[in-house]
Amino acid sequence: MRLIIIGGGNMGGAILLALVKAEVIPPKNILLIEPDDAKRQNLSKATCCESQAEFNENVRNYDLLILAVKPQGATPAMELLAQWLLPHQLVISVMAGISLQTMHEALGQSKLVRVMPNIPTLIAEGMSVFFASKNVDSDGIKLVKTLFSSCGTCLEAKNEDAIDAATAISGSGPGYLFYFAEQMTESAKSLGFTKEEAQLLVQKTILGATQLWESQQVSPETLRKQVSSPGGTTLAALNHFQSKNVGESIKEGIQQAYLRAKELTS
Repeated sequence: MRLIIIGGGNMGGAILLALVKAEVIPPKNILLIEPDDAKRQNLSKATCCESQAEFNENVRNYDLLILAVKPQGATPAMELLAQWLLPHQLVISVMAGISLQTMHEALGQSKLVRVMPNIPTLIAEGMSVFFASKNVDSDGIKLVKTLFSSCGTCLEAKNEDAIDAATAISGSGPGYLFYFAEQMTESAKSLGFTKEEAQLLVQKTILGATQLWESQQVSPETLRKQVSSPGGTTLAALNHFQSKNVGESIKEGIQQAYLRAKELTS
């Protein structure tokens, strides 16, 4: 299997590093296309993969391509790429807001996949949701699962709209958790902990709680009730959150993220 990654930014670079680390594809079979000299050279040096700045006939020597350019640069990049593509090649997009229809019109290609990964892909703990066009066969689906499972966990969506929903949940989700962690850290500092101590407290609390939830395989509601003793400190905080409608605000915020994803999809 021979792979091209187009775009060496945060997500493209994270995917490249994860694939090489997991030994899914030998570095000699990966080509990075990235116009920025510094990004291209740093990633090529870190992974020992081939790299180049622009599209050319070399594109035709590869089986599949991952498009990881910024969404605002998607159309120009796809129009340049289209002249080199061959019908058998599988094109995978990790670009937010770029629909399969837009990809088909710009690329003239029918074997297309949309993937929504998230930033923990940087440490191979990402959550990726994908949806493939009807022209992608079972072997292509297996290939996508193999690639993105090496970056963390991979889930196949039932329809393309689910990609926008995933954008609001798993794609943007780390930002929500970082926001809550930020508030917890500031609270810890106000209660007398140093910046370093506060960060350690919050990091290990979130990590431990997440690992406990994963190991127990029960609902978060069940675990919340287990740690909320009547008259206790946890319940005092949770009752205050409820009085301020924090739960509803979170759900409304996620709905706004979903609606924005729909607006951006073209």
